[in-house]
Amino acid sequence: MTPNTQPITVIAGRYALEEQLGRSPTGMVWRAHDTLLGRTVIVRLIHPELADDAGFGRALTEASHRIAVLSIPGCARLLDSGEEDGVTFLVREYVNGTGVRERVGTDGPAPAEEARRGIREVLETLAEIHDLGIEHLALDADDVIIGRDGVARLTDLGIGTAIADARPGDAAGLLGAERLAPEQVRGEQPDARADLFAAGVVLFEWLTGERPEGRTSPRQVRSGVPRELDRAVARALEPEPSDRYADARSFADALGPPPDEVDVVSVPEPRRRSGVFGWLGVPLAIAGGVAAAIAIGVLLRELDVVGPPASPPQPTGGAGASPAPTEIVRAASVTVIDPFGDGDELSSNALLASDGDLETAWRSENYFDGVLGKPGVGLVLDLGRTHEVLGFRLSTPHPGYAFHLAVGDDPEALIDAIGPSVTAAERTRVALEGSGRYVLVWITSVVPTDDGNRAEIGEAEVVVAGA
Repeated sequence: MTPNTQPITVIAGRYALEEQLGRSPTGMVWRAHDTLLGRTVIVRLIHPELADDAGFGRALTEASHRIAVLSIPGCARLLDSGEEDGVTFLVREYVNGTGVRERVGTDGPAPAEEARRGIREVLETLAEIHDLGIEHLALDADDVIIGRDGVARLTDLGIGTAIADARPGDAAGLLGAERLAPEQVRGEQPDARADLFAAGVVLFEWLTGERPEGRTSPRQVRSGVPRELDRAVARALEPEPSDRYADARSFADALGPPPDEVDVVSVPEPRRRSGVFGWLGVPLAIAGGVAAAIAIGVLLRELDVVGPPASPPQPTGGAGASPAPTEIVRAASVTVIDPFGDGDELSSNALLASDGDLETAWRSENYFDGVLGKPGVGLVLDLGRTHEVLGFRLSTPHPGYAFHLAVGDDPEALIDAIGPSVTAAERTRVALEGSGRYVLVWITSVVPTDDGNRAEIGEAEVVVAGA
């Protein structure tokens, strides 16, 4: 997206428009700076044709009054509204995150459990606003934002309601027929069940990377989609409102048990994606688990990187070859990567993961619900030059999280080469064989700590072949 380079426009004497985020028949959406309170906000400028429609103006005002009193964690708040020089505007809370469509476009279809958890959060929010007699009626994958904490939030309430009340016959042209329930496309007056249809469209796209376009089965596009999710989507996308779920909670219940009630966690199926930081290597860690275990077992008997050898060492001066010399290398620099999140995982303390001091530690962000909410987050250790890597050592004050390792000379390809999952202990020693300048520590879960759910690395050291 190209930042706006035009002279800064200020709305209502306080909202400085900084970057245009989108344009549609209903108007424009901008990221703006609230100069009065010093915060980032989202400003929607209503298209003049709509703003000049007295009926729509009244409907939008009524919708804004109802939405302004909402205080629901899963919904971006309406902060302000008004008119200036003939321009009608709405000001919303800025959610620091990525929309589902952008996320899928960048990373490919989501793992089933990620999409299940996210759409459940969407439905829980819809249930709350429906209880208050408010509908969204314009829900789209762009309106579901995954925040830095991994939680899905709804945005852009009000426009759909105002159009439904004042110009229902224009809904398809103004909002786009691909996001709307069939009754809205026909120009009929919708109810909350239209939001359930839209949620089914979002889930279909989340799971497949494609819009339904008349299809109702995500499994026809992506065979690995669990059957219960496929059935839930199909019912939500029923053409007749009476054939859909009765309410958002019923839809959520049909998705299967929440993640903390699932006994067996499935491994996300592989997916291809272009560009840097692909995620093809994660499932390969499972497929190659047996071979990896054999290779590691052999290597552990040769290296002092995991613990005592399986058999007593030979006495000094005894027969047999001397073990190859090794040395410990700490990273010259450490970079945090977050390709499946917002790209802004906590990085200011990254070098503490390899500073030689066990009393200091790199700490991830706090994942409040205890779930990472994405395939992983990583630290890339730059060893300064290419080494023959033999092993890896990790210390952490809070053990129990899972991580994978990879070594190579291309930091952008390391995620595609990660090995099997390792559970962090207070002192973990792992065999790691390969040649390269960079070592990736790819973290796939978090654990409770003193102040939240995080992953922490007190010290990361790489064992390399000595001179």
